[in-house]
Amino acid sequence: MLNSILTRFKAFAQDEQGNVAIETVLFVPLMLTILAATFSFHDAFRYKSLNVKAAYTISDAISRETDPIDNEYLDGMVELLEYLTRSEGPYSLRVTLVRYNAKKSKYVSEWSKTRGDFDRLKTWQLRSMEERLPTLLHNERVILVETATDYVPPFEVPGLNEEGLFYNYGFTRPRFAPKIVWTDS
Repeated sequence: MLNSILTRFKAFAQDEQGNVAIETVLFVPLMLTILAATFSFHDAFRYKSLNVKAAYTISDAISRETDPIDNEYLDGMVELLEYLTRSEGPYSLRVTLVRYNAKKSKYVSEWSKTRGDFDRLKTWQLRSMEERLPTLLHNERVILVETATDYVPPFEVPGLNEEGLFYNYGFTRPRFAPKIVWTDS
């Protein structure tokens, strides 16, 4: 009996006839899924990188201003965000001038202007962002630029399109003036 089982097992192991259809049915969908997920993750990281670069570009452009900025200027920055990210939108932008008060050991929002889904950033909200803000001297200022855009992956991958995934912020010190001035005119 044992001899018969071993003989059948050897015959099975040495048999080179077969059909590839079963392996194909099992592995082609798996390979296509892996390929689609890889493409989606690559595209998501590319898009995230574009958004980070756009936030820093907008922050840098604002930091070089010596004239007061206004609503038209901010609308132009949204257009720049749209151009740099090359996505379908919608786009959200928040620009805040943050000053550090060393006497009270806190950051102060001097002004905050928004486009899209953001609300204006208040001084009390800066408490939750203190660990992400740079160390400043008394009355020193930084321009905080926050951007958010929606992203739709080419193939649905769980966890890839969660809220806040494409939120970015960048800050820059004013370069040619002690602070950036906002005007409503």
